[in-house]
Amino acid sequence: MLTHNSFAICDLRFAISSIANRKSKIANSRGFTLVEILSVIVILGIASAIIIPQMGTRDDMRAAAAARTLVADLIYAQNQAITSGRMVYVKFDTANNKYTLLSTAKTGGDVALNNPITQTTFTQQFGASSQGWEQVSIYSSVFNGSDPTFRPEFTLAFDELGSPFVYDYTKDQTNDLNDGSVVIHVGQFSTTVAVSPATGEITVN
Repeated sequence: MLTHNSFAICDLRFAISSIANRKSKIANSRGFTLVEILSVIVILGIASAIIIPQMGTRDDMRAAAAARTLVADLIYAQNQAITSGRMVYVKFDTANNKYTLLSTAKTGGDVALNNPITQTTFTQQFGASSQGWEQVSIYSSVFNGSDPTFRPEFTLAFDELGSPFVYDYTKDQTNDLNDGSVVIHVGQFSTTVAVSPATGEITVN
């Protein structure tokens, strides 16, 4: 038969057991030392110094966006040539960081296409004078004809089949494209847009 003393002993044992368990948990879950906390802070500082500047500049994203714009315009020029059944030209001006889509290319006077969205001359301007593209530059634009006398040229052309050519202003003639590329430069990043001969396939590297 249990007495009041028995209940008291049981309660005391339970209390002692609970205290022992709490001490064990506290011992097993010790806090971080000062050295460990300082080590984490140093690692986070180094990571921030490396990652945050790259996130702030986004030069790689700007270069990719400029390349996509160029590819879209080249495809548009190619499709216009196929649709109209006439030669369409893309004239690059690296000195002024721009290119223009033309329906006629001549030393005496080019005739530019109209941009269907803006209803203005179809010119893409990069560099300081262009909002949103201030840090983008056309580093180079080189198009070589199959004939060595058409090398290098700065004007690309597409015929009614969408095939690529180079245009020479001095000769006022076109020649089959042998190879061609445009390099877009933003900060430390460069993106190359290449045009394949015969097919006119456009790739980005």
